[in-house]
Amino acid sequence: MRKFLVCAVLAMACSLAVPAFAQEAVRIGCLFPFSGPLALLGQESFNGAELARTIVNERGGVFGKPIEWVKGDAVDTKAAVAEAERLITVEKVKVIFGTYSSSLAYAASAVAERYGVIYWEQGGIADDITARGFKYLFRTIPTGSNMGMSAANYAAEVVAPALGIDVSELKVAIAHEDTLYGTTVGSNAAKRAVELGMKLVSVDGYNNKAVDLSSLILKLKAAQPDVLIATSYVNDGILFYRQMQEYDFNVKAFIGTGAVHGMPVFGETFGPQVNGVINFDPPSRINPASINPDVNPGLEEFQRRFMDQYGHEPLTHATAGFVSAMVLFQDVLPRAGSLDPEAIRKAALETDIPNGGTVSYWGVKFAPPGHPAAGQNLRASMIGLQWQDGNLYPIHPEVLATKKMILPFPRWKDRR
Repeated sequence: MRKFLVCAVLAMACSLAVPAFAQEAVRIGCLFPFSGPLALLGQESFNGAELARTIVNERGGVFGKPIEWVKGDAVDTKAAVAEAERLITVEKVKVIFGTYSSSLAYAASAVAERYGVIYWEQGGIADDITARGFKYLFRTIPTGSNMGMSAANYAAEVVAPALGIDVSELKVAIAHEDTLYGTTVGSNAAKRAVELGMKLVSVDGYNNKAVDLSSLILKLKAAQPDVLIATSYVNDGILFYRQMQEYDFNVKAFIGTGAVHGMPVFGETFGPQVNGVINFDPPSRINPASINPDVNPGLEEFQRRFMDQYGHEPLTHATAGFVSAMVLFQDVLPRAGSLDPEAIRKAALETDIPNGGTVSYWGVKFAPPGHPAAGQNLRASMIGLQWQDGNLYPIHPEVLATKKMILPFPRWKDRR
C-alpha cells in the first residue's frame, strides 16, 4: 500500500510538472500560410524564424525561458482573421509573429490592434499595412513601394546606360499579379517610371490563379518594351515566364520584384534559362564584408546552419524571417523584460540597430507614432540580384554586391 501511494504521488507530481513547464515557456503566436497556395513561401519564411528560435533557445532563451511557437494556419484572409482571434482569445498570446503575405498581414494585424496585441510582421510588404497609424504593429521588412521604385530606379540609372538607351527613350512595361502585394509593387514601379521620364508602354494586372496568360504575353510582346518589370507569386510567375518563352516574347532586361524570381524553384524549373533575370528583393547572399563582425550569429553561421537543417541555401524569405525573429528575440524582448505589449512597444520604438547590424545588412529603426508609416523599419531596403550560372547573386548596391550585372538579357533563340 505504501509503495502504491509513493508511486501515485510521483505520478501526480510528473503530471503537474508538464503544464508547469509549459507555463514557463515564452509563448509567441506564429501566423503563416502553412497550407494552401501560399504555403511554399509561408513555410520558407517560417523556417528562417524557426532557426532563430532554435539558436536563441540554445543560448538560454528569453527571460531565461525557452521560446515556444503557438502556430496558426492563415491559408487565406478569412483564416488569418479567425486564427489571429483564436491565438489572442484562446491561446492568450501577447505577440503574433508572421505572416509573409501582404493580404494576410493586413487582415490579421487589424485583429491584433483591436486587442492591443503586438503584431510583428516579417514579410508582408504592402505599404497599406503600416499606413493605418496602428500602435502595436511593427514591420522589419522593406515596403512594396520601395521594391517597385527600386526596380524603376535601377532601370533608369543602371540598365538604360548599360543598354546605351537614353532614359527618355527607354520603353518599360509592367506586369503584376493583382493582390495587395502585386498591385502595391506594380503601381509604385509605374509611378516612378513616369517620374523618371521613361516611356511606360504597358501596365497590366492579372489574377495569380490564372492558368493561361497568353493574351497578356501577346499584348506585352506587341508593346515591344526594352525592360519588363514583373511581380508574381510562384505558380503564376512560372507560368508567365514559360509563356514568354513559348511566344518568343523578348526584352533587353527582365526585372523581377520578389517571390518566384528570388526562389530556388525558379532556377530548378528553368535551369540556365533563368540566367540574366534581375530581381529586387530583401537582401540574401550578400557580401559578408558588409556586415558588422560583432553580429552573432553571423551570416556564415546562419547560412551553414540553415543548409544543415533544411538542405538548401537560405534565400530571401528565409533570411527575412530569420532577421525579423532575431531582432525580436535578441534585441527587443530582452529590453522589454516581459511580454507586456506596452513594454514591447516601448522597447521596439527605442530599437536603433545601424546598417550592417543584421545578416540582411539593413539596420532597424521603427517609424514613431504619427509617422505616415508608423511601425515601419525605416532602414530596410531592397537590393538588386541577378541569376548568373544558375545562381542568384547580389549586384546592387555595390557595398552588398558579389557580381557585376550582365546585359542585355539574351533572346530566347540564343539561350543554351
